[in-house]
Amino acid sequence: MILTVTALFLVGILALGALGFAVVNQARQDEAGPADAIIVLGTAQWDGRPSTTFRARLDHAHSLYQNGYSDLIVLTGGIAEGDIYSEAEVGLNYLNNLGVPQEHLLSVPIGLNSRESLEAASTQLLERGRERVILVSDPFHMFRVKQIASNEGLDPMGSPTTTSPIRPGSPAEQHYVVREVFAYLNYLFFDS
Repeated sequence: MILTVTALFLVGILALGALGFAVVNQARQDEAGPADAIIVLGTAQWDGRPSTTFRARLDHAHSLYQNGYSDLIVLTGGIAEGDIYSEAEVGLNYLNNLGVPQEHLLSVPIGLNSRESLEAASTQLLERGRERVILVSDPFHMFRVKQIASNEGLDPMGSPTTTSPIRPGSPAEQHYVVREVFAYLNYLFFDS
């Protein structure tokens, strides 16, 4: 009995380690290529202005757009409790102020988590016949959002921002990698 419990414990630890490795491995890859759309995963905004992390994502999407990877940027994220503005709206305004024309921006202000946001965005994109997408977020987030987007019928490529304040190898990144492992397991087993 003790041997069985020990073996199961070790298998569980190895599985978590392998998943953590997959999260870090995906975080270090930029797969950007020609796409039907660039999807920016929303994150914190402060009274209508993007947070430092959100601004890094938006600037990266803007760079991809300027380099001709796609003619459409999709902004995601709903209105968090206590907020007036949606993340999608803040992102759209930010990119519009950088000179991206309104007709090249699609706001999808639905969702309070990555799954809800990508579900709403995929519906909008698939209705327009656009399925090949570049996902823009922080590096640690790429593994899970690619899985979600794929399950929603999209053909995703990950392109993590390189200017996020959450730096590769930092204690903050390590914290978020552990968090992502458990967020992925939550998504996998409980679809949330």
